Amino acid sequence: MEESKLPNKEYPYYFIKLGKLYYVNVSYKDVKKKEIARYEFTHNESVAFPFDTESIAKQMADECGGHIVVPNATFEDYIRQGERWSHYIDKKRKIHGGSIQ
Repeated sequence: MEESKLPNKEYPYYFIKLGKLYYVNVSYKDVKKKEIARYEFTHNESVAFPFDTESIAKQMADECGGHIVVPNATFEDYIRQGERWSHYIDKKRKIHGGSIQ
């Protein structure tokens, strides 16, 4: 049986960039009956969140004042990016006792 060629093909995914910073996470908090969004950005592209849907990335970029960028990458690159991001978020949760601050 022939193995899938998907991991070596080009695979578009999207980062949100704000100046020199990359989007990592958003959290929402209710403050005085108003929902407040808190965005996290980093200089480190390797822990940026990889969006797999352009329309969602564009919506989030519009919300936080950034723009989307498309890395020249493969499906394997997308999977590795997601794993790095997940590891980063898990580490933050452990440091902050289960929540991301």
